[in-house]
Amino acid sequence: MYKERQTKMFAVMPWDTEDRTSAYRRRVAGVTPRADYVCKYCQRRFTKSYNLMIHERSHREEVNYSCDVCGKTFKRQENLRQHRHY
Repeated sequence: MYKERQTKMFAVMPWDTEDRTSAYRRRVAGVTPRADYVCKYCQRRFTKSYNLMIHERSHREEVNYSCDVCGKTFKRQENLRQHRHY
């Protein structure tokens, strides 16, 4: 009697095979993004200045963050946060 109305709950995006193929070719060919930022300590290369800044902190002897519970020290705040979750 009643005709059921079909509704779509999720939109399905087509997978563009051209994009997938070209990304695969770049990866296989060894083409990487341009790395304009170089560490002055070890010459490791980075594509973003922020990543270089974070990396260079690892070469310094400074310890900036310590756990209030156990006293363990960390050079990066991110590592201290991860430590607290365990």
